[in-house]
Amino acid sequence: MSPLAETIYASLRSRLSSPADPRITYGELARQLRDTAVEFDSIFPRSPELYAALREIGQECRRLDLPPLPALVVRADTRRPGLAYYGSKDSQTSYKGEQIAAWRRDLEAVQQTTYPARY
Repeated sequence: MSPLAETIYASLRSRLSSPADPRITYGELARQLRDTAVEFDSIFPRSPELYAALREIGQECRRLDLPPLPALVVRADTRRPGLAYYGSKDSQTSYKGEQIAAWRRDLEAVQQTTYPARY
């Protein structure tokens, strides 16, 4: 995985050890990344690099037959993921209610899973 994806993965994985709500907003994640290393100074909530790294983590989770860890990253206003999480408009779960229900199942599965320290 890319250095950005590895850093995000470690951050998201560590959030699961807390009994509190493990979700994190795109903005909080971007801020955390900028505070982590100077190489991430250009990462902001809508950065293409951030979305690419989250996709990379999701693909790796699928490869390992794990729930998608990026389910923890949400919008501040809705506390649900942005459209990029759900894929294209033509995805299999094309109705908004179905997409939200699928994400909630993902989120619950993520919270019940132990993720490896590294891929």
